Amino acid sequence: MEAEIIRQHLGYFLLMFIRVSGLLISSPIFGRRNAPNAAKIGFCGIITVVFLAALPEPEVYPTYSGPFEYGLVLIRELGFGVAMGFVLTTMFNVTMTAGAIMDYQIGYSMANIYDSQNNALTPITGNLFNILALLFFLMYDGHLKLIDIIYRSFLAVPVGAAMAPAEVAWVAVEVMAKAFVLSVMVAMPVLASGFMLEVALGAMIKTVPQMNMFVVGIPLKIVVGLMVLLVTFGVFAGLTKDFFTMIFDYIGAMFDALSAPLAG
Repeated sequence: MEAEIIRQHLGYFLLMFIRVSGLLISSPIFGRRNAPNAAKIGFCGIITVVFLAALPEPEVYPTYSGPFEYGLVLIRELGFGVAMGFVLTTMFNVTMTAGAIMDYQIGYSMANIYDSQNNALTPITGNLFNILALLFFLMYDGHLKLIDIIYRSFLAVPVGAAMAPAEVAWVAVEVMAKAFVLSVMVAMPVLASGFMLEVALGAMIKTVPQMNMFVVGIPLKIVVGLMVLLVTFGVFAGLTKDFFTMIFDYIGAMFDALSAPLAG
């Protein structure tokens, strides 16, 4: 009897641990590759133990017919955590996409930085915006809100009850579409200034055909682009709080989609 109770509690703990790990490791804050794996596992374990003590104990622990069914539940819990982390990561990639667009317009598109997190080359401006976004995320206690989201996920979707309805896919598509729109909006000041500058340079070349477009135009695009970029930093800093609120709203929409079959 005692062995059965221990087995149920251990299985319940492992399901919670998998969900917590799925979100934290797939998030851009806690899941960075340069962090030791042992530290990640230990942190996820500590968070799981805290949640296990804070959450109300279930009246009946879920039971499974065998290892295969339990393995499927583990996969669902992992998918639930990764789905929430996907929302956070996709919205954070707004900064990288916007930076790539701005670098292309300014003329910095060939100068990239190696990002060990994504194992790829990233644009200079995008990397700078991403660092600023991470700093503002920590400044607005986003890391604490992220842990609170995990706690609320266990209240909205009990352990072992995570499903994958079609609404989750629609939320993911909406997140990706919104992320692309936000990327263009962040880069729009640099895009607009570059377009107007090219129109002005085209008019000047028609007026003064002797003017060398490459000697005048390229340095001018860089100077104007950097000046507008400085203004964009200030605007971006003012919008970050609303940006993070939007992220948590989308994660809440993911909760609603996942808990809808349970309510029905």
